[in-house]
Amino acid sequence: MAEHANPEGGGGALKAAVFGIQHYSIHDGPGIRTAVFLKGCSLRCVWCHNPEGIDPLPQLAYMENRCILCGGCAALCPEVHRIEGGVHTLNRANCTGCGKCVDVCWPGALSMAGRYMSAGEVIADVMRDKAYYENSGGGLTVTGGEPMCSFAFTRELLRLAKQNGMHTALETSGCGGLSEYAELLPDLDLVLFDYKETDPQKYARFTGADRNRSMAALAFLCGKGVPIILRCPVIPGCNDTREHFEGIAAVTKQYPSILGFELLAYHRLGISKTKRLGLPDGAVFEVPSEETVKRWNGMVTDLGGRRRA
Repeated sequence: MAEHANPEGGGGALKAAVFGIQHYSIHDGPGIRTAVFLKGCSLRCVWCHNPEGIDPLPQLAYMENRCILCGGCAALCPEVHRIEGGVHTLNRANCTGCGKCVDVCWPGALSMAGRYMSAGEVIADVMRDKAYYENSGGGLTVTGGEPMCSFAFTRELLRLAKQNGMHTALETSGCGGLSEYAELLPDLDLVLFDYKETDPQKYARFTGADRNRSMAALAFLCGKGVPIILRCPVIPGCNDTREHFEGIAAVTKQYPSILGFELLAYHRLGISKTKRLGLPDGAVFEVPSEETVKRWNGMVTDLGGRRRA
């Protein structure tokens, strides 16, 4: 778990690997928000669109089309970088993630996916847009990866955000412990809950995780009256089935605290990220048309599901 505490620090000194801070986000909760993406995830979704969020540690990313074979990285770190015969190869097994090679790569072929930040540093960045939050009803959304894999850091972010008068939201797949979710409740205004598959066997095949654990977390949060938006990735050939759409509708009807559902259509942005990180190629699926997504939403609504207003 990429999480380090400074016992003498306090005041937001706890650190974790952050792979993105997205300002002016309008799709991660109400109003204008800042989404903070934490590294580390216990799921292995076959359609993952944020592969840089899986590993809890910072990772070296390489864009071949930007490399001019200048040799700066190889001179600095020959254990990792090698340029021979007009080809730049990386021995990632020797990479410590220090990021020094990135500093000398002026064409921008090398970058780090993730950097360690303290909770205080993150909140200071988030607070730059305080006026937007106040005027739009927005705030902070902690996402990932899976924020519950960096639980102490997530707890500290939410606490600091509330101290600064912000609305807070957490995106989670429900893989955290119930006692951990309970600790977050005083500083948590909204949960974006990832509902990935209705059938338990398919859920395990698609994510490598136990659906029962996820649903127990959902039931716990709903039982505490936490407002929830059900976020449902839909991937053609995997979970674009009537049975799954029936499940989405049933869950929104079962729990009054669920404000509605959102269908998140599959896209292929994760493919290029996987290549830049040197990871094995993953599965590729069909990108649905706007008409198909509209039909999906209509099916869930017709089955009694409450769509997010």
